[in-house]
Amino acid sequence: MASTRFLDPSSVPLKRQSGGNIWATLAYITQGAIIVALLVVVGIFFLPVIQTENRHKVDQARLQRQITDALADQEQLKLETEQMKNNPTYVEHIARDELNMGKPGEVILHFDSYQAPPPESKAGDPASADDASN
Repeated sequence: MASTRFLDPSSVPLKRQSGGNIWATLAYITQGAIIVALLVVVGIFFLPVIQTENRHKVDQARLQRQITDALADQEQLKLETEQMKNNPTYVEHIARDELNMGKPGEVILHFDSYQAPPPESKAGDPASADDASN
């Protein structure tokens, strides 16, 4: 019962002297300010917890993607292992393409991967002349 009396503007002793309008208004403003201040304090205390939870959710989603990718890789490796065990044509294909192996008497040609030459500056180019003078 003391809490309702504390929040009641009629319990302010100076209300009867000034007509009550100012004190009642000040009581409501003070109560509102206290409530807002308490909400801000609670928000400040819980903000790091909320940020940590969001980071954990992002990490969990990233790890779940990694698990999914690893399971897909595992399934692919299982299929490849089964092919190597049961399919001699597949083994021959892997030996030729990845290990550069061949049958006796075959000639194996190996080509390097294409690499673009680095760009060369022309002698008549004004930008290259400026670079050369500096």
